[in-house]
This record gives sequence, C-alpha cells and structure tokens, in this order.
Amino acid sequence: MEDIFRETLRKNQYFEEINENRFIPEYLGLIVNGVVVYHVNWIDIIENEIIFMHKDIQTHPIVSLVLENLKSLMIITDTGIKEVL
Repeated sequence: MEDIFRETLRKNQYFEEINENRFIPEYLGLIVNGVVVYHVNWIDIIENEIIFMHKDIQTHPIVSLVLENLKSLMIITDTGIKEVL
C-alpha cells in the first residue's frame, strides 16, 4: 500500500517529492476521508501510516492515519477541489 500511495503522490501535479517518505502539497488544505485538514505543510509516510505535519507543530502530527484506512484524499486549490486518491 505504501508504494502505491507514494507513486500516486509522485504522479500528482499538486505534490512535490522531497524524499521517498516526504511529500509537500502545493496547497495547505486537504480533505482526508471527507474531513477538511488545513495547514498541512508536508506528509510523511512511515510504516504503513500517513502523517500530516505542520511546520510550527513538529512534535506530533496534526492528523495521522493507517494507510489501509485511507479511502479518499483531495486537495483544495485556488480553482476548486481536486481528487488525489
């Protein structure tokens, strides 16, 4: 599941790959399984878990989710909501 998710983010125009396990969204607003999450500065993929981080709160994630429970991921852009997964 990790490899599929990484490849999805690599191919998506709204994410920049920093390294194998870290991606930066072009916009700070994401919708994860129908829940709006703002101020996501980067996403880490660690041991079948996706971690949404904010630059000012580096001691713990703002959202964490087991990858197998990720059903949808969308990004809020200046032209509307775009589906990622």
